[in-house]
Amino acid sequence: MTPEGLRLLAQAQPHADLIEIRYDALYSAGVTAEQLIAHLAKRKNRVLLTLRTTREGGVHKWKSTERVNQFMQLIPHVDAIDLEVQNLHLVADVLQSARDQNKGVILSAHSITRKLTYGKAVRCLDNLREYRVQAYKIAGLARTREDLGVLVRLLLDFPHVRLGVMAVGPQSEVSRVVLPSLGSKLVYGYLDAPAAKGQPSFKEVADALPWLVEKNA
Repeated sequence: MTPEGLRLLAQAQPHADLIEIRYDALYSAGVTAEQLIAHLAKRKNRVLLTLRTTREGGVHKWKSTERVNQFMQLIPHVDAIDLEVQNLHLVADVLQSARDQNKGVILSAHSITRKLTYGKAVRCLDNLREYRVQAYKIAGLARTREDLGVLVRLLLDFPHVRLGVMAVGPQSEVSRVVLPSLGSKLVYGYLDAPAAKGQPSFKEVADALPWLVEKNA
């Protein structure tokens, strides 16, 4: 998330599957693609590249062509990318480029200002599954236990889907333990600064989910 945090790429994180680079935040802070590529050349872990839009929680207000150009320049230097399904029509060339270069793709959807009903959550998952990618991610606002229950039910009803589910809002802290324990395929913990309100540190994830650390050891 921060220019200072890029130095962590050169330090192995043995319990992490991927280190996410939030280039929307880095670009907004003045980090050029060339500077990022220099840091990526020293990486000790696989890297997930994300250029989040402001509509879905990002920092930089991208112009469509600007975002596509940055993706295209950086894709050869990373291992996977994250794309929002809502904006996929604007970045279709990016998805194809990632596929052509055998890069992993996480397709994501975010409902960060409105809670998800179960029906909306299922429709969201259906939209994601129209595309064949390595994993799907759904982040939803959860103010109450009932809101969190929608995300829980989604995991339980689709156990064979490569799905990562997480909550934002008041229930986010408890969701970081509950949802991975029920099969969520994606668990995020920050190394330098939170990417979302309530996101735990990587150490807190490891302490709360020791079985996950053991699996990746």
